[in-house]
Order: sequence, then C-alpha cells, then structure tokens
Amino acid sequence: MNKREKVIAVMQENPDWHLPRVASQVGCSESYVHLVRKQVKAAEYNAAKAELEAESTATATSVSVAATGLSAEVKRSYLETSDLPPAPVEVVTRSKILSTAKSYITRDRQADHGDAEDNFSRIAGYWSLHTGVTLTATDVAVMMALLKVARIKQNPQHVDNWVDGAGYFACGGEIANQ
Repeated sequence: MNKREKVIAVMQENPDWHLPRVASQVGCSESYVHLVRKQVKAAEYNAAKAELEAESTATATSVSVAATGLSAEVKRSYLETSDLPPAPVEVVTRSKILSTAKSYITRDRQADHGDAEDNFSRIAGYWSLHTGVTLTATDVAVMMALLKVARIKQNPQHVDNWVDGAGYFACGGEIANQ
C-alpha cells in the first residue's frame, strides 16, 4: 500500500480526525494529507456531478430544485453550466435540514472552495483589511451565519438559509475546536 492509499484508508476509517493526526498516523506531512483530502473530495464531487448529469439526460433536461423554489434564471444557469443544484428538500424537517447542510459542507462546497478553515481565514484577512478590525476564521463563520439569520428574518420559509446557517455554525464549531 503506497502513502496515498494509506492516507485515504486512515481518513476513511477515521473521518473525524484532523490533518495532523492523520499525518502522524501515516508518517507524512500535513500538507500531503491536505492535498490527498482535496483530491478525494474533488473526485467525490465529480462523481456526484456525473450521476446528476446522467439522471438529467435520462429524464429529459429537467433539474430537481428545492421546494422553496428557484427563479427561472437560476434553473437555466444550472442547466447551462451543468452545475449541481441545491439538494432538494421535499419535507422540511430538522433532520433534512441538517443532512442537506452536511452534504454541502463535506462534499459540494468543499470541492469548489477548498478547506473551510483555509477559506474562512482568507476571508477574515480580507475583512480585517477592509474594516480595520482583526477578525478570525470563527468570526467569519459567525458573521456568515448572521447573514443567513438576517435573510431568515425577511423570508423564514426559504429553506436554503436555514441549511446554510446550520452549515456555517458546523464549520465554525469545528474550526474553533481544532
């Protein structure tokens, strides 16, 4: 078993382990584990995207959209770019909201935007520069969740804001406790 296969095996057996622990277990650098994790997440994303494309070609050219509704422009964008639409939420339950948020923060957005801590730290740097106040990655998670709270105030039936808020809190909680 080569080093890459060892990293993947350890990550699969211990999905809640952070980079340093996986690196220590395998005997490699954290940056190597990060690279492998990004490659695995990208592969999972591409497989999910291919599955969606296969389903959409098998059932004409329709796109499954969230029950809260998307504009015709957004639907058309999903079709034209072959992008993954938000996971449909047929019945709004706490379990569905959390499972949808989980799929976003562990697969879809991870593949697009990279590691949440890296991304939130980068955002914190830009926001700190703009505001003149030193912000952290956890501050970014909280403020993004508050953005979702503000949107919920305007339209509490729009499920995406609840899902995204749960996702931001989950990412922030993980970052704060690393």
